Amino acid sequence: SQYQFCATPQNQLAWMGRISPEKGLEDAVYAALTTGIPLKIMGIIQDELYWQQILQNYSEAPIQYLGFLSTHQLQEHLRLCRGLLMTHRWMEALGNVAIEALACGVPVISYRRGGPTEIIREGITGWLVEPDNQNELVRAIQKLDQIDRSVCRQQAETEYSLEALGDRIEQWFVQVLSL
Repeated sequence: SQYQFCATPQNQLAWMGRISPEKGLEDAVYAALTTGIPLKIMGIIQDELYWQQILQNYSEAPIQYLGFLSTHQLQEHLRLCRGLLMTHRWMEALGNVAIEALACGVPVISYRRGGPTEIIREGITGWLVEPDNQNELVRAIQKLDQIDRSVCRQQAETEYSLEALGDRIEQWFVQVLSL
């Protein structure tokens, strides 16, 4: 309920997370440079040297660093994006940022690693690409307009809302009590 749906995005992409090597931001920046689509970067700079290296290596990339944002500020920017890129180099446990994006109606493109593989519905709410494959990332970006943003929002509401969580907890209690 804290995230507003946006049916008509601007021609921009999003990346959210800690700015550190294991999050693979440089792959998202590469994709922005290759496609020419501006990338909005949201999160805390955890590794300043890593961040400076990205800025130096991709000085021509169309990126904008927005900093670490409150939920309200984050969704104001995120919902306007055509897609969220998840370029993690490790096994993400869940991928809260994927759920936040879906709640805004934003499709998610993620490396096929960890929790996002359980969240993203291939070709329905986003795309899963082979880990560390920048070319597949770029190809998936080119298919973003095939995704119905209202379906992304619907998945977030039915699977990740407080009501959905309450229903799952109630079902768990019923199962435990019936043992």
